[in-house]
Amino acid sequence: MINSNLTDYLSNVNNLRNLTRYQAAPRVSSESVAEHSFFVAAYVLKLYDFYEFNLEKALRMALLHDFNEVFISDVPFPIKTKYKGLNKELEKAEYEVNKEMISEEFAEEMKEFNDMTTAEGIIVELGDVLSVVSYSKHEIGLGNSKYMKDVYNKSIPRYTRIIAKAEKYLRPGFTSDNIINEIGNFAEM
Repeated sequence: MINSNLTDYLSNVNNLRNLTRYQAAPRVSSESVAEHSFFVAAYVLKLYDFYEFNLEKALRMALLHDFNEVFISDVPFPIKTKYKGLNKELEKAEYEVNKEMISEEFAEEMKEFNDMTTAEGIIVELGDVLSVVSYSKHEIGLGNSKYMKDVYNKSIPRYTRIIAKAEKYLRPGFTSDNIINEIGNFAEM
């Protein structure tokens, strides 16, 4: 169940199309939070071929992982990394928004995503980073090579660490090296 009434929920989800990612960064093309969430969900759907996890739960997490930004806005990853105290406070605020507007169960699921404590949280985080790789690669192709090359280069070790953490959820017949090579082919410029 979603705590919000239908009208409020539809309005809030619709507002994700108005929130621009990387709003403080130089970019050639804009990507909305709604677009980003679509890509994360699409990547999670494909990752299900390689990893064992609850697909319904992971897709719910992927589709709504940035829902709270309607109320809190987007804080860039480098800021969250640099200011750990700020990041902890943001996580508390995100939890409360998710609890109030979606459900307590969903707020707990998003904690799994932030802390990468479950297969679903880890896989959604991997999908999230793949979306960053895809968007930065697209931007670089359009000529935004200065800022987005840095974003791209910082994403590679992130997805490698996440893949290592996800290794215990691999389906039989797959290895982390398989996944790293496949993603490397995708990320190649």
